[in-house]
Amino acid sequence: MKILALIPARMGSSRFPGKPVKLIHGKPMIWHVWQRSMLSNVLNELVIATCDNEIKEVAEAFGAKVVMTSNKHTRSNDRVAEAAQKVPCDIVLNIQGDEPLVSPQLIRDVVKELKNNAGIQEEMQSPHTVKVVSNLNGRVLYFSRYPIPSALISERKYPVYRQVPILGFRSEFCIKLSQLPEGPLELQENIDLLRAVEHDMPLHTMITEFQTIGVDTPEDLESVERKIEGDSIYKKYVSEI
Repeated sequence: MKILALIPARMGSSRFPGKPVKLIHGKPMIWHVWQRSMLSNVLNELVIATCDNEIKEVAEAFGAKVVMTSNKHTRSNDRVAEAAQKVPCDIVLNIQGDEPLVSPQLIRDVVKELKNNAGIQEEMQSPHTVKVVSNLNGRVLYFSRYPIPSALISERKYPVYRQVPILGFRSEFCIKLSQLPEGPLELQENIDLLRAVEHDMPLHTMITEFQTIGVDTPEDLESVERKIEGDSIYKKYVSEI
């Protein structure tokens, strides 16, 4: 079983243009994501998927393999699906390129879940954080940028879960999903996985304790810069340079 991990990245972020190549302790953000993904030791291949030559040049300079994709994609899963068609595989991981604190163990956990399951709080108010609700069997019911399920904080009896920066698919599922049209909920929420929900394609969830910081703004980058100083994973890969 071949496991391919793709890191989608583009320069044209509306909220933070050029963020994949912004420096964190002197290294591009995309380098940190790549290094931490490599430490998982469960990937047969790790590739950066981009439409920008600037990202390609930066990535190849530190030894990463790059697949060029269309510049028309606005959804990371569509970019991943295009790249997956160029690199044959059984399982595809979408490792978000703006999550420089991604945990190698989380990648291992997602791969294990896919192999074993063939079927499968301050952030509450932030529109940058995608929230997810699932049923009692772990099947995704809905994603939203709004705090869900609805309740006042003092009355909340159900935990709120956020989407982590790693998405795992069977290869054929990933490609089929990218070929479907966007639905009204995906367009309204600006969340690409709602395409699967709207087209009745099952998504499975797993709960993890790993915390990450997605970089959507310059302030997020500053938070990562501070947090990574004491990060044991960072110390491991930076010592090997």
